[in-house]
Amino acid sequence: MGAPERLTGVGPATVRLARIGAAVFSVGMAAFAAVPLLEALGMFPGLRGAVAVLSITGLTGCYLWLGVRAVLNRSARRDLFVLAAMTVLAVAVPFAAGYSWLSIGFMLPFAYAITLRGWRAWTGFFAAHALNAVLSIGHDVNWVLFSSLQNTLTAGALAGLTIFATLLAELQRTREELARLAITEERLRFARELHDVLGHNLSVIAMRTELSMRIPSTQAKRLHGELTEIHDIARRSLHDVRAVVKGYREMSLERELSGVRKVLETAGVRCDFADLPATLSPDVRVALAWAVREAATNLLRHSDATVCLLHVDTEGDRIHVTVANDGVRENGAVNSRDSVGGSGLAGLDERLTQVGGSCGRHIEDGWFTLSLDVPGRPMAATLTTATGDRK
Repeated sequence: MGAPERLTGVGPATVRLARIGAAVFSVGMAAFAAVPLLEALGMFPGLRGAVAVLSITGLTGCYLWLGVRAVLNRSARRDLFVLAAMTVLAVAVPFAAGYSWLSIGFMLPFAYAITLRGWRAWTGFFAAHALNAVLSIGHDVNWVLFSSLQNTLTAGALAGLTIFATLLAELQRTREELARLAITEERLRFARELHDVLGHNLSVIAMRTELSMRIPSTQAKRLHGELTEIHDIARRSLHDVRAVVKGYREMSLERELSGVRKVLETAGVRCDFADLPATLSPDVRVALAWAVREAATNLLRHSDATVCLLHVDTEGDRIHVTVANDGVRENGAVNSRDSVGGSGLAGLDERLTQVGGSCGRHIEDGWFTLSLDVPGRPMAATLTTATGDRK
């Protein structure tokens, strides 16, 4: 599986996991501050020891502040002042804390990499390592080389993990916005069609009505002609509106499945849809198309789903279709409103009942499942005539 396929399944749960991982890793690495702290307390009693403890504590605090804010993507201008203070403390620590200060030498390069942007981040990252090397002059060369390599790898890994979590969050927000834009575009398309159909005719009706009001009552024949023309225009407008609405409501099951898959995958939801039988009657196919649309709408509005499954099972003359997603939120809000009879699913119940079907839904183990039971063959064979004879 390539990178695009992996990113297709990225959802809110993946973003949370990436953020938690980056935060835990960054906070856990702060434990290395204990090494220079213990050395300073053991070797430098009095004022120097106090200065060393304050410097190391301040440096670690700045590191945690910048790291956590970067993971949460809450950077602000004041972070630059924290970075400046951290740089000053990083220069002071080697003189106050002793030989083992290099064990936390990864903190300053990491801070530059996640606080700045573009070429400034790269420049700050390598400049901080160069500063560590300069401050290490006079120490054992082998120790300095080993610590520098270790700090470079550690800072790079921490920065990469933090930036990756931020990019995943941005990807998720972008997909959600694309899904909203797709819905908005469909509404605008329908609005444009209504405007094109009604705009001109309503303007003509308004103009001719105003002219009719100016016709003297003595010219009844002329007035009758104008009113007849207005009536004809109104009837044509009503016919055109009905045609637009009918075209909007005429659902194609295949087209709806394709559109739903496109919208959900754009929102970062992986879709696995089984093929529906070709023997379904047109009315049943329309009802199932509405069911697919309703399920996708609930998923986008009320869930944190990363997977949507559509399963088909045939049992005699009945077709069982299940649409499931893994987006039940921790507070149980997702789909719970609809699972007990929300307006959208109530309307779906009515549509399925009209074609001899039924609808059920339940929540289990973090999954919301919409169960649809419909006749697998046209119902015409079971209808009766007025005399009671079966057709």
